[in-house]
Amino acid sequence: MPEPYRATLISAGLKHPRVREFLAAKRHPVSHGLAYPVALESSWMVGQAMLAGVTLRAVFVCPALLEEAAGLALAEKAVGLGAEGYEVSEKVISRLTGRDRPDGIAASGLALQRTLGDIRVGRRTRVVIADGWDLPGNLGTLIRCADAAGASGVLVVGQNFGLSHPLVLKASLAAALTVPVVAVGRQAAIQWLRDEGFRIVAADPAGSRSYRNIDYRGPLAIVVGSERRGLASEWLAGADSIAAIPMLGTCDSLNAALAGALLLYEALAQGGDEC
Repeated sequence: MPEPYRATLISAGLKHPRVREFLAAKRHPVSHGLAYPVALESSWMVGQAMLAGVTLRAVFVCPALLEEAAGLALAEKAVGLGAEGYEVSEKVISRLTGRDRPDGIAASGLALQRTLGDIRVGRRTRVVIADGWDLPGNLGTLIRCADAAGASGVLVVGQNFGLSHPLVLKASLAAALTVPVVAVGRQAAIQWLRDEGFRIVAADPAGSRSYRNIDYRGPLAIVVGSERRGLASEWLAGADSIAAIPMLGTCDSLNAALAGALLLYEALAQGGDEC
């Protein structure tokens, strides 16, 4: 690391207030308020956060682990945008990231709460709804798949964890910051979908039609329920189609994120957007 830049960094240990703030954001993730704290555990997350317009408060750099010039440029950019810069040891960066081999950068920031108004609705808009999910890692995986399949947003209904949960950010590869992910009540979600002209396709193992035989064209909402409790009755009653994924072995259902991914890519194929 160039010495002139390194000299601008403040040395920080585990008891430093900014380090404590970072760890607190990981231990007590939230998803309420106009803005909420996020803990970014890698250079990739930091870069994605900047693309998403997250306000970075502090960037932590471990020179001993910062091998690539791109990492240094990222840290310099974060500081240039107003983040406080701190130099930390390998022990501290490992504690911040929870990784055996961190890449030398972590950061804390404030992410803006997303609303339904952040989702632009057009003729081919697709959204996916996670209803009653219990596992933040599963939600992160679904968000990553939604991003890859060109979905315009993810609605999260009845979750019992904060959207800034570190497993949501990690499993989504920080797509949870770039894709509109909106926490919303079930009735409010259904009303918005109806008002905006969405067709609702609900995934349910008891459905009578294969997911491949469903019409996914037009503004589309795909709903996947909890692996433990299944879909809420409101979705089953309000869905335009109920799609089942064939299960030919001894298991009676798939991982919820995988089920959502299958339907998202089937919708992508029917919409004609595949490369």
